Amino acid sequence: MEFDQQARRAAGRRYQRAIAAGCRSPAELQVRHISVTFSAVNSPDQIRAVTFDFFETLIHHRAGQGRGRALSEYLVGCGYRSPPTWHDGALYRVFENHAAQYSPGLGDAERSRYRVHLAARVFAELGMGAGVDEVSRHAEAIWEILGPPAFEVYPDVRPILDYLRGRGVGLAVISNWHCGLAHFVADLGLASYFDHVIGSADCGFAKPDPRIFARASTLLGVSPAHILHVGDSYEADYQGGREAGFHVTLIDRGAEEHAQAESVVRRLADLRSVLG
Repeated sequence: MEFDQQARRAAGRRYQRAIAAGCRSPAELQVRHISVTFSAVNSPDQIRAVTFDFFETLIHHRAGQGRGRALSEYLVGCGYRSPPTWHDGALYRVFENHAAQYSPGLGDAERSRYRVHLAARVFAELGMGAGVDEVSRHAEAIWEILGPPAFEVYPDVRPILDYLRGRGVGLAVISNWHCGLAHFVADLGLASYFDHVIGSADCGFAKPDPRIFARASTLLGVSPAHILHVGDSYEADYQGGREAGFHVTLIDRGAEEHAQAESVVRRLADLRSVLG
């Protein structure tokens, strides 16, 4: 019953968005999105680089829930009191040394020491006093919850990256992420595809600030007018990219409708049609 009610409410919201967009039905809205998307890049042969958002564009939470909630559930399950609410700022503080102190190429012993270091930062961030032995006991589990193992690459990612590489298109990641984004990209097996990885904490600017897009343009050596950006956030990716002079396509994997956007795809494979 609860599922049926939720489904009806979701259907109602989709219908209201369709009417607001001047469509007669959600189906027409989806067709309009796809048809506009396919014609959005008027000169696909002039697209020389494609940039991607990271989370919910290339990867998603493996467990279907955020890292903060997963960590809280783990600690409570281990007998700790319920920790304070976990915000993105906490992740940024916990991982502030990740770029400098961690590397995907570390040996087993060094990896283990780093994970203990990370776990100690987590306990300190939460104000939960813990000795060295206690921290060490939870280090591997905390790494699984907060580190790259917490994420999974969407199935349609590698095929489209292979396709784009085959076209000789420059590729980069632009993401609002804590320090060490490039290491996450590498640990998830995607580093070989990208010429550059630009994370907000590493470069000092966060989307929709046009300066993070400008950084990508400079590193790629391609003017904004010849770059297509793909992401899932209307404000951060779509508006931010357009203000920076990029072509932009939103990826909507079913989480929400983007009636305001002129260019939307449901799967990354559809970028083939966008680029022609």
